[in-house]
Amino acid sequence: MKYNGLPVNEGIIIGRIRKISSAPGIPERQPRAGADDERMRFFDALLEFESSMKAVASSASTDEGRDIISGQIMIARDPLLSDEVLSLIDSGMTADAALSSACRKYEAMLDSLEDDLISERLEDLLEVKNGILTLMGGKPEEADGGNSDGDVVFAERLSAAELVRLGESGVKAVLMQGGTATSHAAVILRSLGIPAVFGISPNAGDLEEGTGVIVDGASGIVITDPSEEQIGEYSRKAVACSGKGQNVNDHTGKCVTLDGAEIKVLSNIGSEKIPEGAKYSDGAGLVRTEFLFLSEGRMPTEEEQEKVYRKIADSFPYRETVIRTLDIGGDKNLGDKGENENCDNPALGIRGVRLSLDNSEEFSHQISAILRASYNRKISIMVPMVTCANEVIRVKRIIEGCRSALRGKGIRYSDEVRLGCMIETPAAVFSAGELAHEVDFFSIGTNDLSQYIMCADRGNPRMAGLCSMYQPAVIRAVRMVCDKAAGADIPVTVCGEAAADEKLLPVFIGLGVRNLSVDASRVSSVKNSISTLRLDECKKTALKVLNAGCDDEVRNILGC
Repeated sequence: MKYNGLPVNEGIIIGRIRKISSAPGIPERQPRAGADDERMRFFDALLEFESSMKAVASSASTDEGRDIISGQIMIARDPLLSDEVLSLIDSGMTADAALSSACRKYEAMLDSLEDDLISERLEDLLEVKNGILTLMGGKPEEADGGNSDGDVVFAERLSAAELVRLGESGVKAVLMQGGTATSHAAVILRSLGIPAVFGISPNAGDLEEGTGVIVDGASGIVITDPSEEQIGEYSRKAVACSGKGQNVNDHTGKCVTLDGAEIKVLSNIGSEKIPEGAKYSDGAGLVRTEFLFLSEGRMPTEEEQEKVYRKIADSFPYRETVIRTLDIGGDKNLGDKGENENCDNPALGIRGVRLSLDNSEEFSHQISAILRASYNRKISIMVPMVTCANEVIRVKRIIEGCRSALRGKGIRYSDEVRLGCMIETPAAVFSAGELAHEVDFFSIGTNDLSQYIMCADRGNPRMAGLCSMYQPAVIRAVRMVCDKAAGADIPVTVCGEAAADEKLLPVFIGLGVRNLSVDASRVSSVKNSISTLRLDECKKTALKVLNAGCDDEVRNILGC
């Protein structure tokens, strides 16, 4: 039987099905005890959930997995949610009913907002709710792994925590009936390098444990009970695919095209734990500092931040480490920072650099920590969600104030710390000329840039075709940014999932991008792909794509 699903992560696996049921059903409503007992049931389950999730986060082998789990811990700690649950318990509800009711209120609120980040928080909220409800029923929150020795997991849906655990167990591929290409599940599986296909037909639910299966993560094709001929065909394809990554462990030198153009391939970093693949990169192109703030649910001290930034930078000796300042707000609030509580669209509210500038004292502590860590290290600062030059000018004033304060204390720092900004909004694209004269480099965030330009929620599977780097409008925006950067003689980095898309590499390079920041697991494969390209051919390809009329034409040009 052949199924066509949604390709999530490339790779060909020939194995056997291991069926995993969804997490145990939510326990039936418990008899009402006294209010104090119900409160205790809630708090006990809440603490057990937080403890188990911390264990999952600490064992996660990728930044993405840790970031997602840390976000769910933050939601579980949200005092607004706890206060709502306790209030409902006091009104006469059981702890189970109170949590469900409180979450429904927030689910309805989030579901009415059309933004990819909001969709991610809705996904988080549902997983937190189900996890705590399960624990209140006295059952551990673990999926049933079955008795099969199969290495291709098949499930209706799996939580972020379950996928992190599976990643540690050596699973070779994942098939799911639910999920989207931008869901937490997809992000985690890509970061783990596990081939995956989502959106498998409900009829596949009848598959028996141990059934032979072929998974083609690039095309979304799944073949059950394959013939010998099909096994032979896909075995040859698998060998051909693996050949693309030969000698990756030796690919630690400069990455150049066939005609000598040097392209830097950098790592995205999201925790103190540096992934193995990062050592093959040309530096850290994006250090997400949110993990420092979200994992503890408080503002870390300047000294605590400095220590972490030093540790990360020391993992990239003689290479650049680009530290992005705190990128929260909108859907992600820290502690009492509820600036967007009464905002109709938090994703367009106080977030990113806006939040930092509104909290200048705390922002100054982060800047000072980065500057202190920069002594004898190659560290740069990057600010997110920039929309106009005035924001950068204000940031530069704060940086200069921090430098002056450090000098007054006799604390040393590097005088060569560069400042860059993220280009992830249409406003930043159209202001690129002005911004280029205020910063030392640009970093294009393709995920947000695509959705904002196309007005398409990348968390909505029905918008997948619109929210894409293959849309001519998005590619032309990248060209505009590269042109303005070239005019000011500053470099451009592309980060986001598209940076590791081998079909798009010729386009980015042809447009003038010379730095790509990707998941550490993709560094070597991206370097290998670049080594097969010619700069002159890349420029020709980019020109063809710029003249394309629609995304289908772009895909045809790129051989998708």
